Amino acid sequence: MDILSLVLISIGLAMDAFAVSLTEGLAMKKLRKRNIFKIALVFGGFQALMPYIGWRIGGVFAEKISQYDYIITTILLLFVGGKMIFDGWKEQECEEEGKCDMASNLLLLGFATSIDALAVGFSFSLVPDLNIYYSIEIIGVVTFLIASIGVYLGHKVGHLISYKTEYLGGGILVLMGLKAFISHFL
Repeated sequence: MDILSLVLISIGLAMDAFAVSLTEGLAMKKLRKRNIFKIALVFGGFQALMPYIGWRIGGVFAEKISQYDYIITTILLLFVGGKMIFDGWKEQECEEEGKCDMASNLLLLGFATSIDALAVGFSFSLVPDLNIYYSIEIIGVVTFLIASIGVYLGHKVGHLISYKTEYLGGGILVLMGLKAFISHFL
């Protein structure tokens, strides 16, 4: 997998963490570096851990399903991307109606925003010669940076951009899924 694809997947995966980071930043009365670091570390850590778990689980089955790898990768990325777009639509609806119920349990939020990364990790097990450690390092660092920015922006202007990040992240993953499908035939 080339570095550009990996970075784009990382950005796509980080968008839900970004959206939640915005809300965390929005809720802060005073912006502190240690709080930004803590939030970004939790999101980056979970986003790095979950693809590894998915990769390990997928590795058990990879040999049996390798002939269908492009279909599985496409389906997983389209599903995760579509779910993110749907979540963005639900969040937009929530904000417009003013009935948002925001949780503030950071570990639970970190886990919840990284479920899609588990599915991506499973698809990674189907990619020959993929260096999983390098891949999860990129995902973790990109998510850490994006979540840090999210907390900061959330504190400053979060009310202006929140749900739109779900649309962006979902769109990126859908495009990556289509690329995986098309490149199988090229």
